[in-house]
Amino acid sequence: MAIHGTQQLTARAFDAEGREVTISGSGATSSALWEMVNGGGTVDDEGYFRAGTQLGTYANTVRVSHGGLEAFASFTIIAGPAAAIVVTPNPDTLGIGMNRQFTATAVDAGGNPVPVTPTWTVVNGGGAIDSGSGAFTAGTMAGTFTNTVQASSGNLSGFATVTVVPGPAATLTVSPDPHFMPINGVQQFTATAVDASGNAVPVTPTWTVLNGGGAINASTGVFTAGTGLGTFDNTVRATSGSLSGSATVTVMAGPAVGITVTPDPATTAISGTQQFTATAVDAGGNPVSISPAWSVENGGGTINGSTGVFTAGNTTGTFTNTIRATSDGVFGSATVTVTTGAAAMITVSPDPASVEVGNTQQFTAMAEDASGNPVSITPVWSVENGGGEIDSATGVFTAGTTTGTFTNTVTATSGSLSGTATVEVDAAPPASANFRLLTLDELSCTGGSITGDVGFAASSGTFTDSSCDLTGNLHEATTEAIAAYDEFSDLYAALEPVACDQVLTGTLAGQSLDPGVYCFDSAATLTGLLTLNGAETDTWLFKIGTTGTGALTGTSFDVVMAGGAEACNVTWWVRDGVAMTDSTLKGIVLGGPSASDVTFTRGTFDG
Repeated sequence: MAIHGTQQLTARAFDAEGREVTISGSGATSSALWEMVNGGGTVDDEGYFRAGTQLGTYANTVRVSHGGLEAFASFTIIAGPAAAIVVTPNPDTLGIGMNRQFTATAVDAGGNPVPVTPTWTVVNGGGAIDSGSGAFTAGTMAGTFTNTVQASSGNLSGFATVTVVPGPAATLTVSPDPHFMPINGVQQFTATAVDASGNAVPVTPTWTVLNGGGAINASTGVFTAGTGLGTFDNTVRATSGSLSGSATVTVMAGPAVGITVTPDPATTAISGTQQFTATAVDAGGNPVSISPAWSVENGGGTINGSTGVFTAGNTTGTFTNTIRATSDGVFGSATVTVTTGAAAMITVSPDPASVEVGNTQQFTAMAEDASGNPVSITPVWSVENGGGEIDSATGVFTAGTTTGTFTNTVTATSGSLSGTATVEVDAAPPASANFRLLTLDELSCTGGSITGDVGFAASSGTFTDSSCDLTGNLHEATTEAIAAYDEFSDLYAALEPVACDQVLTGTLAGQSLDPGVYCFDSAATLTGLLTLNGAETDTWLFKIGTTGTGALTGTSFDVVMAGGAEACNVTWWVRDGVAMTDSTLKGIVLGGPSASDVTFTRGTFDG
């Protein structure tokens, strides 16, 4: 039987009369005992035999015994079916065109040889093979061809790898060829050797320079160009045995290492022009053609970035290394001196100027040349078109009593040049501008302080001063007070229809309010700390009693300005009277016709 084959064996017992005797039990409990005697396989307790992998005839190798009797069985183990094909030699190395006989051996699963007649093929290149004999001929392409020789039989195949080595070198080529390089440049040359079939062949050449142009490392092939320009034909040579190859080198001017700008230095007047030129050389002093980019580094004017034409600016002085010509990171510089011109214009400032009637304004005159450079002058001042008078030497102007705009009236003259300025003469501020607290009849201040002018308009009015610290003037029915009260009344009336941004209630203690219009429908009784947070020009309007009567009462009520806000931009519009006790009030109080009484008891008021 074949290797790994199986056979069920059966044992039968007979007595002396030839009658069969029953063998009791089975397996391990059977009264019959199975065992191997001479190898060839294995047998179990049931008499099931499995062949091994060793070929041969095994006589009486299986023994069965029962009741002192025994019997034997013999087996012949033969090879199994082919399980693998092995190709030899593997791997193999051949020269181009060489022949090799490959053989194929088949074995079964136990490694026992099995006769085989394979079919031969080449599957991955490298040459050709006789399909029947296995005779292989290497091709002309060098390389390693993995598992390329195949022997097949049925569904089995075996493989061998072939390496085809190139033949002897037939030609030697140097690259790059030709090569263009700058003076002192460095270039790695390489030499490639191939056999007659074009396969690369390892080579270690010796390098030489035959016709000038530079020097080369004899072993590495690193060439260094000289400083002489020109084309050197077939000058780089690689030699190996009887073979040689060469390359032509052209040495060109190297990169620019220095740029000279001319003229240097140069002098030009304001707004004048100057053509600059740039000359470049390489490390060997050979001229190099460049197209530089022109720039101005340190002031003095402007330059055309491509032509090098410089135009002087309006500022005089010496501008060191300001002209720059740049090419591929290399630059050269030149210094320019810009000179000034004569005075060409006079400017008077401020222009225009706003001056209140009777007030003064200092005017100044500045002379410049045609390019705006300052020129020192001592002008004569005059007033040409009215509006006031001026000190001819100092330029201090005093506005007259006539309001209006006086065009180009202030004149500064120096030689044939002059400059002018326009003056707007404004009326004096209204009388109300200086008042911070104004009432019709009654004004009382006890133990507090008020910053600003206060007063009353009615001749019957009174001011009760009980230890009041007044910073300002008291106007008791004066012309200023009456005029101011009329202005306050007009402003009160103008603000009455202003719409509310927010209607307030309560004491306002602890609140912070942004700019806006805030209203109380009726009276407002305020305590605690109120913060008004805004910029210097922001405004607040508080309207007390917008729907009827309403007085403003404050007890321990403090107003704090934050964020740059100004007290003069806070207005308290009050329908009825004002009474403040131990409070710090900021702003302007506008009381209506019913608000005839204003009382301050301790605390401060700052408008």
